[in-house]
Amino acid sequence: MASDTSPDIIGIGICTVDHLLSVSQMPQYGSAIKASKYLQQSGGLVASALVAATRLGATTKIYARIGDDDEGQYIQQDLEREGVDASKLIIEPNTDTHISVILVDNHTGERSFVSRWATGSPIAINEISQDDITSAKILFLDSVTEGTLQAAQWAREAGVTVVIDPSCPFEVAQALLPWVDVPIVPESFAKGWMPDEPPEAVVQALYDLGARIAVVTLGERGCVVCSADGVQAFPTIPVDVVDTTGAGDAFHGAFMFGLLQGWDVPRMARFASAVGAMNCRFLGGRTGLPNRQQVDEFLNQFGV
Repeated sequence: MASDTSPDIIGIGICTVDHLLSVSQMPQYGSAIKASKYLQQSGGLVASALVAATRLGATTKIYARIGDDDEGQYIQQDLEREGVDASKLIIEPNTDTHISVILVDNHTGERSFVSRWATGSPIAINEISQDDITSAKILFLDSVTEGTLQAAQWAREAGVTVVIDPSCPFEVAQALLPWVDVPIVPESFAKGWMPDEPPEAVVQALYDLGARIAVVTLGERGCVVCSADGVQAFPTIPVDVVDTTGAGDAFHGAFMFGLLQGWDVPRMARFASAVGAMNCRFLGGRTGLPNRQQVDEFLNQFGV
């Protein structure tokens, strides 16, 4: 049984340090261009979604491995400052933390990535507390490993809602999907799995595989959701886009916050789309993450 100190959401995933540069054009090989803005910020699918949910009012905890370098220390301090429980961060000696250099087109907000991958190993089963997992309300995952498979099984058996944002293709993710209640997948995942089918068919297929709610996010075109109420499409709210980094992470964090509130699908989808859109108005994946009051005011402004 969950205790009063159990977090609402536990995430298992990768943490990164992002170096973002806003540019007027993408560089060609051998050329040099000037960036108009630079920002260093923590990132990662699970980590940023947890920060989004925390700012909205949820309590969160993360399992992740970081290196014993300056970047790892930066990530730990940043998560603690945001209010995410970072007590399960594992510092692995003599390894590198994941780093990304992100070039952001300052006309469209679209991005190009160059990354140095982490050299540490995935979180192992014996590094995850079963009591932690089963006392949460939501388990959020971004990858398929022995550790995440075991955690998902523990969660499902305990009635904990399992949410996934797969950073892998369907051929890999399918091992985890039987244990997932709410897959929220990007359009790239959908196209890689069912290239000739519309997103409506993809969410229906995910629902038929056992999902309680299945979502495909479509960027500026909103999202498509399949639930017991059928397939529904929800547009996003147009904003002046500065940077699309972290829009999906913001959506995931807000959707999970909606799950915690027990909202219906339309309210969750509109709320999550609003949070994703709001985050696109600033450089960086976390700069524009709003609190609950700011989201409500944003939605009221547009009569949503």
